[in-house]
Amino acid sequence: MNATFHVIDPTGTRRFDAAEWAAQVSSLRATLLEKGVAPGDRVLAWLPRGWEEAALCQAIWDLGAVWVSVPRRLAAPQVREMLADASPTLSICGPRDRSRLGDGPWIEWPELLSSPPAGEPDHSHPDLAALCYTSGSTGRPKGVMVSHANLDGAVQRIEAYLRHTPYDRLLSLMPLSSPWGLLQWRMALQAGAGIVLPPVVAMASELVKTLRAAEVTGLAALPPTWVALVDYLDSRQETLPGLRYITTSGGALPRRVLDRFHAVFPHAEVWMTYGLTEAFRTTVLPASDFDRLKGSLGKPCPGVRIEILQPDGTSAETDEPGELVHLGDCVTHGYWQQPELTREVFAIRPGHEAFLGNGPVHYSGDLVRRDAEGYLWFEGRTDDLIKTGGYRTSASVIEEALLAVPGVVHAVVGGVPDEGLGQQIVAAIETESGDDGLLDAARSSLRRALASHQQPHVLRVWPEKMPLNPNGKLDRARILDWLAHG
Repeated sequence: MNATFHVIDPTGTRRFDAAEWAAQVSSLRATLLEKGVAPGDRVLAWLPRGWEEAALCQAIWDLGAVWVSVPRRLAAPQVREMLADASPTLSICGPRDRSRLGDGPWIEWPELLSSPPAGEPDHSHPDLAALCYTSGSTGRPKGVMVSHANLDGAVQRIEAYLRHTPYDRLLSLMPLSSPWGLLQWRMALQAGAGIVLPPVVAMASELVKTLRAAEVTGLAALPPTWVALVDYLDSRQETLPGLRYITTSGGALPRRVLDRFHAVFPHAEVWMTYGLTEAFRTTVLPASDFDRLKGSLGKPCPGVRIEILQPDGTSAETDEPGELVHLGDCVTHGYWQQPELTREVFAIRPGHEAFLGNGPVHYSGDLVRRDAEGYLWFEGRTDDLIKTGGYRTSASVIEEALLAVPGVVHAVVGGVPDEGLGQQIVAAIETESGDDGLLDAARSSLRRALASHQQPHVLRVWPEKMPLNPNGKLDRARILDWLAHG
């Protein structure tokens, strides 16, 4: 930990300096030792967002144990499901949470605060750092096994372009259940920067207030946050000149939002990145290329090998879509206690050996093309193909066309079974006005932009703001279920 590291309250006041932070972590480490936590043990946390989560994570790592954070948005039955999957030695919840969680190795946060500081941590711990549960899956939770080497490698890749210093202040909006949240905190520790670990920020107005009060210089966020923030600033003709950089990942952004970045963040470099829970922060579009190549995934970060493959294992030609495959140290270690699923996603497929070799590999499921300059462009998902009336189309293509309609904020498209067509295309949009007035304009725009077999059979306006899943992305499963069942 850099000696200039500090934790800042959302109001802008300093909460902990480096020495105070170290003492807080040491006290937590002593309590965990008393509770019997040993190297390699899993410790699960279901806590409100804030400094407590980060301090507990560091204490767990100091003991060589494994961090398992459950998103706070999950309901108690979902928390118990992850508890059963992770089988932790110890589970920590917030005050008054234990009564609704039921039986299990739970202790409440205040019980951790009674121990005096412990001795120096033993850093010769196992490499497994965290289980990060992925969103959007059905059935059993998927806990991605993330190593310290994965995190350290990603920090090195990101710092090559963000270049944090002790003068920076980062606002951590990402949950510590995700690699991105862990990386932001780890970068602040390494650089000696300040970090703001706020509770959940629900409104754009609250976010702007925090950004200004804490004098934040670096902001990373997912598309729903960027849409809300840009629209809020634009509607009020306000700007955030204090940001040195902004960076986004997690999905496509509407072109109208990308086009307003420089206006509302006048001094900020814009870094577009790509990555998955299974292989994170692997490509970047340099800020110098943003205006010319808005929407591109950029190029692989130094040290990352990416291949674009056809199903037979041959390399896709220039501008030919294929599946993006990660290779090397950026690849995580598979899914916790799910060997069959791990082999499906992380094992080299038959016929691909000659081209990929025998190192770590991850098949992303993302369809990507590489242009003549080597820049990558997202084309869809291998699993979002909709088969309707004998034709195949990508849900992502239709979503992109809907997002181009003025007034459309978010779009979700999927396929539902149909006896005659095989699948019907169903689509939901969130609009700025919140009413059905845009449906005719949206349908007219789609007829101009897409082929007849790509037109949605059902197009509806979500009645309010679209829901988010525990990782802050659109809750596609819930939205598609609403479209399918009304």
